[in-house]
Amino acid sequence: MTVRQSEREPEFLQALQDERIRLSLLQNRRMRWAHTLANGATAWLAYQAGAHEAAWTLGLATLLLAHGRAALLQWLHDHGRRAALLQALTWSPAVVSLSQAALLIAVFQQPFSLWQTLITMVMFGNAAGGVAPAAGHLPGYLAWCAPIAGALVLSWLQRGGLESWIFALLILVLFALLIQAVAEQARLQRDMVRLGSDLRRAKEGAERASEAKTRFFAAASHDLRQPLAALTYQIATVQALAGVHKDERLAQTAAGLRRSLQDSRSLLDSLLEVSQLEAGAVAAHPEPVDLHALLQHQHELLAPLARERGLLWELQLPPGPARWAHTDPALLRRVLSNLLSNAIKFTPQGWVRLALIDHEGLAQIVVQDSGPGIPADLQERVFEEFFQVGNAARDRTQGLGLGLAIVRRLVKLLDLELQLESQPAQGCRFSLSLALQAAPPAAAAAAPPLGRHRLLVVDDEVPIRDALAQWLGLLGWSVRTAADCPEALAQLSPLWQPDALVLDLRLRAGATGLDVLNALRASGCQAPAWLVTGETDPEPLRQAREAGMTVLHKPVDGLELAGQISERLRQPLQNSRT
Repeated sequence: MTVRQSEREPEFLQALQDERIRLSLLQNRRMRWAHTLANGATAWLAYQAGAHEAAWTLGLATLLLAHGRAALLQWLHDHGRRAALLQALTWSPAVVSLSQAALLIAVFQQPFSLWQTLITMVMFGNAAGGVAPAAGHLPGYLAWCAPIAGALVLSWLQRGGLESWIFALLILVLFALLIQAVAEQARLQRDMVRLGSDLRRAKEGAERASEAKTRFFAAASHDLRQPLAALTYQIATVQALAGVHKDERLAQTAAGLRRSLQDSRSLLDSLLEVSQLEAGAVAAHPEPVDLHALLQHQHELLAPLARERGLLWELQLPPGPARWAHTDPALLRRVLSNLLSNAIKFTPQGWVRLALIDHEGLAQIVVQDSGPGIPADLQERVFEEFFQVGNAARDRTQGLGLGLAIVRRLVKLLDLELQLESQPAQGCRFSLSLALQAAPPAAAAAAPPLGRHRLLVVDDEVPIRDALAQWLGLLGWSVRTAADCPEALAQLSPLWQPDALVLDLRLRAGATGLDVLNALRASGCQAPAWLVTGETDPEPLRQAREAGMTVLHKPVDGLELAGQISERLRQPLQNSRT
């Protein structure tokens, strides 16, 4: 598209007019009192030159017209009279300048004096000061300066003599330069508006590409997670059978499959998390957080991995009572998990330390290691997606390079500051600072629910629900399955009511797990519910959480799911026999 074609577009023309209106109103407000002083000086010089009556009448008229014009422009703008405002910007300057031109003619009717030279200089200065309020609107500036320039030139020419002719010529040249300045201002303004229009289009294109990428990740994530979901339950079944038959080879095979599946799930989760954060689908939900308990949990969770790597695994907590902060515990755990996993993964030998430092009302969480460190010129780049120091061969065991990219987005979402200190061969030190708060009142402990482990699984994918039923059946659970809402309701009876529900989001005929949950609730079933899905659309997931459901993304580890349900029901796995 050529420049001329783009400048003929209605969108461009409207943007250009809007910019000129904005600048004109802004500069008129800024220059109003400067022009008032200039007009007052002109009237005073006219009086000194002998044009007493004209100085009073025309000077006052100029003042009133100038302020009236400014008030009219603002009124038209405030009331949305855009077309009338554009007309007023073009022709209203002429009304003010005609009264000034009349005053100049009255002054030059007096005997020649120095006052006429002074008033010429003031009027030219006023014309130069009018360049800014013109805001590149050349017709409006010409309507204002033409009467004044004409009056000055004709008045000096009528004096006769070479000096007067030279003065008149200089006035014409100077006004021509001012008009050229306004024309150049108009050209620059067109360029700026055109650039803004191009940037806006580029931004919209980038946003559309980002939305398309997010939709692609969501669709790919959902479709990839479906077969993996069934596979994870089948692997758990194989592990359980290996334990029953004491088959060491089968147990090793199942463990290898489980590790591979966990790697695939980790990669999928990282890609999904980046796309969700970019799309603004993740929101922080701050609440009082026991930092001691949170760090202790993270330390215990990753201790086996640190021991496997042969690292000294340290946790340092300040003495005394637990420290509390107000933040989102799930997002903070994700930040620490990524930082600690990276520290363990990239520290070949030595130690990794997780510490909490209490200093003057602030809690500083520190993740430090004795690893190879990060050069200063790469410390900003390590937070970019898919960038890894020293992994040019893209070793899959070192991940995708998304961990710190996710950390940066989560830290921004939590409104925290992350600091990195590192030197080559001296390890890394990441630190987060949180404001401390008083511990919340202790809540009374809830009594553990009673009942048997009876589970209702609703999923329209036959392999998934069969694999989950087979796995949990080996644990002795009573599992019933359904493909949709009518089948789920048909499973209920006075003799069999589920203790827990596992629901898929997308079901056949456009139904959802939320629909099934509402129907089960209406029938009297109040069992806790898990939504296990490959869906990434934030709206149904938000609705599920608001309905009190625990949301898990496929593929879900079978052991993890069984553990969560057992913990919720407060019954150990080994006693869950029907």
